[in-house]
Amino acid sequence: MAALAPYFAEPWCGTPSPFHVLPRCRLREPSYSPSLTPEPSSSSLSPAAQPFQPRIMVQWQPPPDGFVKLNFDGSLYNDGSGRASIGGVIRDCRGRVLIAFAERTEHTTVGIVEAQALIRGLQLARYYFLGGLGMVAEGDDRVLVRLLRAEDTYTRIPLDMQQEIITLLGQFPACQVQHIFREGNQVADAHCHAAYQQQGVWVGAVALPGAVVEKVEDDAYGVKHERICKPKPPRCDSSIQSLPRWCLEARKLTTTC
Repeated sequence: MAALAPYFAEPWCGTPSPFHVLPRCRLREPSYSPSLTPEPSSSSLSPAAQPFQPRIMVQWQPPPDGFVKLNFDGSLYNDGSGRASIGGVIRDCRGRVLIAFAERTEHTTVGIVEAQALIRGLQLARYYFLGGLGMVAEGDDRVLVRLLRAEDTYTRIPLDMQQEIITLLGQFPACQVQHIFREGNQVADAHCHAAYQQQGVWVGAVALPGAVVEKVEDDAYGVKHERICKPKPPRCDSSIQSLPRWCLEARKLTTTC
């Protein structure tokens, strides 16, 4: 810990910080705003045209003053390679990177990998003396977020893992768990993929993986990303024995837009 002491010299959000100064934070609510693109006239549409869908723009938002925000993500490949990883980043109210991590992990389920990423991020926040600040934990796993917010009882993780997350969140003076679309969670996602080439924990923005730096800068400057909704798979009648394999597999998929 002594090696970290020289970094904590510059005031940030009311407490010391080791990091370069980015523009002052603006306190805003999470933004999922429809585009102002005008709706096409119904007379100009062909009979086969799809109904008009407004464009949704997603933008990462910094936490309020006195809080840090953890963006977390989990990734796994179901291609037989056994690859799985977790990644995340903790930033202050000015969008500055405080701590980032990228690590490979055991191949399991999506729900468990996402929860592992959240747990690892909260542990690092505590270890690096960020426990005196409020915590905003933000991820793109809607099921996990709704579970932790007590909005739903459906879970994809064991009870002991859920309790560990709740215990860690309770160690911060104030905490909030919230969902963000994956387009606004690109920094955490980039860390997940970087883990296959470069594992590690980074304190500050120095020497971050190259694939991550551009995403961090986009978020700091308020770049908006268009929400991309994948079409839902067709419904299939499982009583029909002649269904193709892809149709049967599609029944297991869910997509939230």
